[in-house]
Amino acid sequence: MGGLSKKAQQFELTAAESKLPHITLDGGALLFKDLRLTRGQEQGEMLTAQAIVKAYNLMGYQAVGVSKYDLTAGLDFLRQISRESKFSWLSANLVNKKDHHPVFKPEILLTAGSIKIGVTALTGPAAGKLLKGQALLLPWQDTLPAVIKDLSKRKSDIIILLSSLPPQANKEIARRYQNINILLQAAQDGSNIYPQPLANTLICQTTKQGKSIGIMDINWQKSQKWGIDKAGLLRKDLNSLDRLDWRLAKYNQPEKEFKNLPAKLQVWRHLQGRRDKIQAEINRLKADIKNGRQNNPPSTFKNHFIAMETNLPDNPEISRIVRNLNQEINRLGRIRAGEIKAATESNYIGWRRCGKCHKAEVESWQRTRHAKAYETLVKKNRQYNLDCLFCHVTGIDRRHKLAALSVSTDLREVGCESCHGPGRAHAVRPGKNKMRQRPARKICLNCHTPAHDSSFNYATDIKLVHP
Repeated sequence: MGGLSKKAQQFELTAAESKLPHITLDGGALLFKDLRLTRGQEQGEMLTAQAIVKAYNLMGYQAVGVSKYDLTAGLDFLRQISRESKFSWLSANLVNKKDHHPVFKPEILLTAGSIKIGVTALTGPAAGKLLKGQALLLPWQDTLPAVIKDLSKRKSDIIILLSSLPPQANKEIARRYQNINILLQAAQDGSNIYPQPLANTLICQTTKQGKSIGIMDINWQKSQKWGIDKAGLLRKDLNSLDRLDWRLAKYNQPEKEFKNLPAKLQVWRHLQGRRDKIQAEINRLKADIKNGRQNNPPSTFKNHFIAMETNLPDNPEISRIVRNLNQEINRLGRIRAGEIKAATESNYIGWRRCGKCHKAEVESWQRTRHAKAYETLVKKNRQYNLDCLFCHVTGIDRRHKLAALSVSTDLREVGCESCHGPGRAHAVRPGKNKMRQRPARKICLNCHTPAHDSSFNYATDIKLVHP
């Protein structure tokens, strides 16, 4: 959620720099990370979903596709969320059980400058299990043709499909419907996918959960076909030729002048070789244009991704939404902590017990950031936030987050046992029950994930704790 403030600020900067008309879309998988609410965190996760919608409203999103990860809290909750959304939730194949009318808008028509852009969406089949009989998820073959036909009738210059279908289904759609110009996939994995042309469709994807944004600059032409702008390439090559000719004009008779200077002669030959290649490309492009192969120029695009790094600036309004959300989640966690009984027995004994035999090691640990991990949450008023807490205490993993609310005082930090394993048996019989000497990389990665510690380097960071 914290990355949204950086995302919003990046949107503002990009819009200010380009000053071009634009639209802002999301393929889906927006509201939740998992397909079921986490026990003990249900209210907090739904509050997070509502905060995401508030942020998207401020960021100017115009449409989002409905994915299975948007239905985690049920269809009624998504209906409620949609009423709070200033953007459109789209799905052409999610329909009411009784009359088969769409639950959400199947399509919208947007404009960017003089260009009309039709947008529709398809919800992936896995979402059907979350509907619990309240609605139906129809095969895309039953609904998409009519929507595409309608968008064409409405004189859409560009048609965009937001899809949470499997990649193979998306490819089949691209092959079958060449009037779909862009297909934006809800991320199936954690990767960005540079626009891949298939028939006349560009298939695109950005990393899930807002870890990056994709920006596509489009030069749309009447041909409504993707291709190479040969006239543009010719202009670029002619400019390159002019620059090379200017550099080569400085040489008089290079073969004689640099006869005893092989390095300079090599530079001249390299420049001359580049000139010959560019001239040949110019001749080819001129011939293609003269022969009428580009009377109807194709549409072209440029695409780039921006990762939401921690050093990017934050948007003040979105930061306020995130801050208020964290305060409310912390308040709920505090209430829950008062309802949970502390564990009476644990295999974890805490750093003070370790210090009875390992005094020097504990003194060294106390100088590390691990020793102040819980304290950092207290300063941020997030010590009851279950999404954070389990990585700031000892003996709790992400599968048992709720138990982090009831750990003893000596376990409220990243203590010795976080790296070396539970110590009760070792404390009773040290010779027989050996501890893990050096934590493996995978143990560190339980908490030092790219989302929370993008600069983590096991080889160097381990020395901060184990010099």
